[in-house]
Amino acid sequence: MKFSIFNNEIVNSNEIVLSKTNRGFSYGDGFFETINFFKGSVFNFQNHFKRIIFSASLLDLKFDLTILELEILITKIINVNNLLNGSVKIIIYRESAGKYLPHTNKSSFYISCTKGSSEVFLLNTKPLKIDLYKDNYKSDSTLSNIKSLNSLLYVLASIYAKKNNFDDVLIVNSNKRVIESTNSNLFLFLDDVIYTPPLSDGCVDGTMRRLILDILQRQYVISIESITESQLLSSSEIFLTNSFSGVKWVGSFKNSGNKNKSVCSYLIKSLNNLI
Repeated sequence: MKFSIFNNEIVNSNEIVLSKTNRGFSYGDGFFETINFFKGSVFNFQNHFKRIIFSASLLDLKFDLTILELEILITKIINVNNLLNGSVKIIIYRESAGKYLPHTNKSSFYISCTKGSSEVFLLNTKPLKIDLYKDNYKSDSTLSNIKSLNSLLYVLASIYAKKNNFDDVLIVNSNKRVIESTNSNLFLFLDDVIYTPPLSDGCVDGTMRRLILDILQRQYVISIESITESQLLSSSEIFLTNSFSGVKWVGSFKNSGNKNKSVCSYLIKSLNNLI
């Protein structure tokens, strides 16, 4: 898009220059947030703002915008670019000199947006084929719960998935527990119970995960516990959730095949009722 926002100011996206001292670039010292909007209005914004505040606090970053101030800025950049549906990406990084030890904890932020074509969430008609990625493991520390600017694990896992003709792969933590995919939280349906890994296992504290849990508890029994490979193989349904696509139906895990999509369909309908 032609216009973005840098520290409260509307700027031409093509004129943004990245300094060699930028700590987000040099040290991965920051985090990002991706938020969908439909018909000009941001979706699930309270959960996104809660994660922004949590992430800033965890990284000891000074971020002073209120939820109303940030929503006004997002709405402004959506309108300036004449968009109705799409997503915004907010990158927040430490604005400071210094090496590993920064001189200050002041933050800067950059908001860009991307055009979308749909006014609702759409369930994938072609089921995903997924497997496990075990070349590298993710830590189960609190840092793993945020969307930091260090995404090397997800990059390498995505490359692995493409090389092996998978639509996605599942990430494993250092205790060999299956926790998420390269870009989504993980859920499975087994023996009338829906399972999802706890944050303590190291999965991202997904904003869509929070919303999905609220929706599911009205209709299903939920268990937040560590997930094993055998549970995934035995499950009747596996689905992935993220803020961009909402819900993605997994049809095959390790060639197990023929996974259902009844819960997925219920969730997509429920999400679209919130738009």
